[in-house]
Amino acid sequence: MSFAVRMVSSLVSSGHEPGEHGRLRTVSGDVRVKVPAAPKYGRMAGIAATHAATYQGFPPDDIAELSQAIKEAVLLLLDPEQPNGSMEFDFQSKAGIVTVEAHVEQCESRPIPHDRIDRFETTAGSLVDSWKLDPDEHRLWLQKSAQDGS
Repeated sequence: MSFAVRMVSSLVSSGHEPGEHGRLRTVSGDVRVKVPAAPKYGRMAGIAATHAATYQGFPPDDIAELSQAIKEAVLLLLDPEQPNGSMEFDFQSKAGIVTVEAHVEQCESRPIPHDRIDRFETTAGSLVDSWKLDPDEHRLWLQKSAQDGS
């Protein structure tokens, strides 16, 4: 099986700030992950989410919540009856906030069914600060900020 995985990172900062425990945290940056539209490739988006949150100084619990929200986003957006296509995740991180735009392109995909939307709202809705879905376009926006004192 042949596929292309593209991960681009371009830092948009003038420097770095010290994070917790002496780590450096990126002031701002963008990461794009594009992979085949299959659940097993969603892990790569989870790794990018972990990276973005870590470099924004997120505490471990918030990093885990964002990673879980990305896993749930993959389940929400993928049409199991349409195995072809691609998933694209754009991560923007700045000032302790990670914003994610996730989009799945699959041939002849139908709008996301309400039961999958309800499942996402139940399992992931509380893991992020806000989310918005375009069920016809299979596009999801998430936002998560680092919580103080976590």
